[in-house]
Amino acid sequence: MDVSGELEHDGYVILEGVLDRQQVDTLRRELQPHFDRRLFGRNPFEGHDTQRVYGLLQKSRLFDPLVEHPAVMAACESTLGPGFLLSVAHAILIHPGEAAQSLHHDDSFYPLPRPRQALGVSTIWALDDFTEDNGATRIVPGSHRWDGEEPDESAAKPVIMPGGSLLIFLGTLYHGGGENRSAGTRLGLTIQYCPPWARQQENFILSVPAGDVPKLSTRVQELIGYGIHPPFMGHVDGRHPLKALNP
Repeated sequence: MDVSGELEHDGYVILEGVLDRQQVDTLRRELQPHFDRRLFGRNPFEGHDTQRVYGLLQKSRLFDPLVEHPAVMAACESTLGPGFLLSVAHAILIHPGEAAQSLHHDDSFYPLPRPRQALGVSTIWALDDFTEDNGATRIVPGSHRWDGEEPDESAAKPVIMPGGSLLIFLGTLYHGGGENRSAGTRLGLTIQYCPPWARQQENFILSVPAGDVPKLSTRVQELIGYGIHPPFMGHVDGRHPLKALNP
């Protein structure tokens, strides 16, 4: 499959069977203690009937392989160029009765006029089957090429995919969580990336304990900000950040 080509043409691509059942179950078990706290969204965008677990990289190393998955890295490289960064990684559990989220595009907080090159790549990892009834993410195909027009709800379509699937889409694509009309919950992970010059949504330097950084792969270290973007962006007192961390 030509992932980069589909991203450029449609604004999104769906890869099925990326995670097997054992991997999905392991990730669900890792998240369950956090959902047991029963903390729900604070506004309609987060979802009053939706639970979110922020800061996945500070919770468990089990999420690292997803963050640096080869298909995702290739999509980010082709869209954002070398040196791209991880912007945010969290889990979203949509409960029955949740309303549809407003349509939006993920790189909207970079206030540059559209149409333009995407300033982000987003992923959604399905840990449940995504169905039309249980809150599957809605997307507006082709909207990554729009200028400043507002999305029409009638143009949105649900992303139907089995558990273990991966949705990759451009930061300019309009999308939103769906209404959960089912009797069960819908769990997914959203992991997003940004260009090397852009500010990340999550402050990984603070959220990931310094003592855990050596446990990360070189790729994940660079993704969260422990790297240098040429010629010298990201230095600490003129030195590579890892040298400053381990003087």
